[in-house]
Amino acid sequence: MLISLTYLKLKEMSRKHNIEKAKKLIKTAKERGAKLIILPSLFPVGNTFELYNNEKKMRSVVKNLAEKIPGNSTDILVKLAMEGEIHLIAGPLLEQAGPKIFLTTLVISPDGEIIGKYRKIMMSEKDVKLGISGGKEPIYVVLDKKYGVVSEDDLFSPEISRILALGGSQLIIGTTRPVNKKQDLIKYVAITRSIENGVSYLINGEMIENEDGEIVGYTPTFIATPESLVYKEAEDEDSIVLVESSMIIQNKEGMNARLNGIESIIYGLCKSIKKTKLNEKPIPKPEG
Repeated sequence: MLISLTYLKLKEMSRKHNIEKAKKLIKTAKERGAKLIILPSLFPVGNTFELYNNEKKMRSVVKNLAEKIPGNSTDILVKLAMEGEIHLIAGPLLEQAGPKIFLTTLVISPDGEIIGKYRKIMMSEKDVKLGISGGKEPIYVVLDKKYGVVSEDDLFSPEISRILALGGSQLIIGTTRPVNKKQDLIKYVAITRSIENGVSYLINGEMIENEDGEIVGYTPTFIATPESLVYKEAEDEDSIVLVESSMIIQNKEGMNARLNGIESIIYGLCKSIKKTKLNEKPIPKPEG
């Protein structure tokens, strides 16, 4: 299955503008053969959680955007999937479920059916302050392959990735929220998770443009594999990254063999360091 990541420059809180951009990229991806398309976090309004320190403003944003599923945002995504005749993974969205609010990623089929719903598990400090609740368990979606789904801070949890890998995920798809510093950190973390678990990661970032036309934050859109590290990356705003799923499925036997070799090397290095430390003579204290 050909998969398309979308690297969108979203205008803050401008639904109509952002939806039109997404339609163009979806059309381009479909024309090039994509069957599964990923949209960024909090599409179509853009995720600004880590960009502003005004807690009162962010609480207002959460209150205004949180809605039941299905709801207005869900309807937009369903329409995009049906018009494009593609599978769509989008989110997280702010989901109102009774008294609780979750950050929820949806998987939608070409006929508009919600075939997967994942509530983000790992809450950031900002999420907690804004009253957002965490989900309970990871999910898998079976299309042509078995896909694990992660969202934002989930990537920083080794346990979530390990559960998905042990559960048979052949690829892991995730979205990230924009930040205004240390943007490459997300790449290092994704590469680490990929090597740890022998699974490729498809990470969809985004850019945020404020009402004055200034870029206030972004995170990269890229694919990390155990062998290539950064296999592909979006270089331009409002662009797509295409990859055939079968091209980045890892050979588990080969990967395990390499990891066993690495483990032996690390063990040897640790042993050498320990031996060196034991043979070190203490530095005499200065007199007086």
